[in-house]
Amino acid sequence: MKRWMVVILGMMLALIAACSDGGTKGANTGDAGVQAGNSANEQTNTSGSTPAAGPKVLRVAIQAEGKTLDPHLAADAGSIHLIENMYNSLMSYTKNYGEVVPGLAQSYTISEDELTYTFKLHQGVKFHNSDKEVTSEDVKYSINRIVEQKVHASEFELVSSVETPDPYTIVIKLKQPMAPFLSYLAHPMNAIVNKDVVEANGGKLDGADAGSGPFQLEEWKKDQQLVLKKNPNYFEQGLPYLDQVIFKPITDETARTTAIRNGEIDLILETTAKENEVLAKEQDVKLESVPGTFWEYVGINAKDPALKDPKVRQAIAYAIDRQQINQLVKFGKATVLDGANIPPNHWAFPDLKLYEKRDVEKAKQLLQEAGAANLKLTIKAGSDWDYQVQAAQIVKQQLKDIGIEVTVQAQESGVFFDALGKGDFQMDVVGWSGFVDPDEYLYNIFHTGGAWNQQGYSNPEVDKLLEQGRTTVGDDARKEIYKQAQKLIAEDAPMVFLYMNERTAAYRTSVSGFEVEPTVSTISLKRTDIK
Repeated sequence: MKRWMVVILGMMLALIAACSDGGTKGANTGDAGVQAGNSANEQTNTSGSTPAAGPKVLRVAIQAEGKTLDPHLAADAGSIHLIENMYNSLMSYTKNYGEVVPGLAQSYTISEDELTYTFKLHQGVKFHNSDKEVTSEDVKYSINRIVEQKVHASEFELVSSVETPDPYTIVIKLKQPMAPFLSYLAHPMNAIVNKDVVEANGGKLDGADAGSGPFQLEEWKKDQQLVLKKNPNYFEQGLPYLDQVIFKPITDETARTTAIRNGEIDLILETTAKENEVLAKEQDVKLESVPGTFWEYVGINAKDPALKDPKVRQAIAYAIDRQQINQLVKFGKATVLDGANIPPNHWAFPDLKLYEKRDVEKAKQLLQEAGAANLKLTIKAGSDWDYQVQAAQIVKQQLKDIGIEVTVQAQESGVFFDALGKGDFQMDVVGWSGFVDPDEYLYNIFHTGGAWNQQGYSNPEVDKLLEQGRTTVGDDARKEIYKQAQKLIAEDAPMVFLYMNERTAAYRTSVSGFEVEPTVSTISLKRTDIK
């Protein structure tokens, strides 16, 4: 017997969780709640606002500029914010954290053995600036390109074949069951792209638009602004409400708060604790918060000669006072992570407390056992994120208590992330955002050779558990597997987990319909209005 899942896309409700910041990533999600009875072409304006006269323009401040407009290469939060409204994915996230529903797909079935996924596409969906319709061949091409580009390749490594029996049907066969597969199909960077546009740009989409999303690219002046305009042929009738969205990278906290207070921008996509203190007093600005997915950490390069001994890394983990950093940098508003990176609001939260309290004496003992004396280390942070530079400075002072001398380097974000990708660091302060399934929180970051395993960490036992976790069906069974993996990771300490941030956005009272959700997604802009 086959499990049949048919979802008629309907009245869209609000949305998202969490891989860095930083990024990033992770930096990185979607939208689309559903209500049976309404088709995707029966959208109504539920924002509560009266349509404004003249063009509706929304100006959005983001913390950092994007590096690319290619969804299949993007891993940083800045790029994902710019890209996601230009594209559609086969599946889509809903407002309920972790839930997915069809996006470009209209319906889907999963075979009883969990190995065959069959999708039926919405018909008549057009790519931007083109009469070309989105078909099953575009889906197949996009999946192949995702694998070739490598950034998200591991999310499709269990795919054995992609078949296109007709223009609106895609059959994906897996080698083994893969629990998070639908979640990965919903990731906004696993987008369906126009092959013709890709080929016309020499295989690159760094500055091009090959999407079918609610907004299309008008211009990108890097380090100044990206302008999106309304897609007049968007397949969800009546959407989007806005005529234009302008993203402005503003790295300085004071500059962002000044801009929204003066009416120079309408929305700060993600505010810091410092900004919240200022904006809470503004009558024309609304702050809205939800549990977040942006977790920050101190990364430790496990391949560095001074740090390859787990006892040295454990010593650093015991010497860092997470509570103090939270109070000084986050005003006590973040949730301290004392054993794992999956947060308390997630079903796979392991409730580990390996580093619940700072223990300087134990840290010194571990250094002595490792024969590590007079260590001199460097910790890097991106200069665009002042709160992470501040955290690095506090870590420097805390490690001084166990005899480790630390130098802080604040680097321009492009230089910083390039160094991380090359493993050119000893320690860093950074983060990831937007993760949904526990496989996202763990596999690419801690599996040997993982795409985002910047720490060079490797543990065969952890690898085995992570492989088992993605091929096991059922949350209860997976939770136990991931708890074992997270305990081993925490003990090996390739990272010192700091905290999970609350997700807060600020917008002027003239803005309505914007959905503040855990993954810092912007896809709800298609249902956002301004007066």
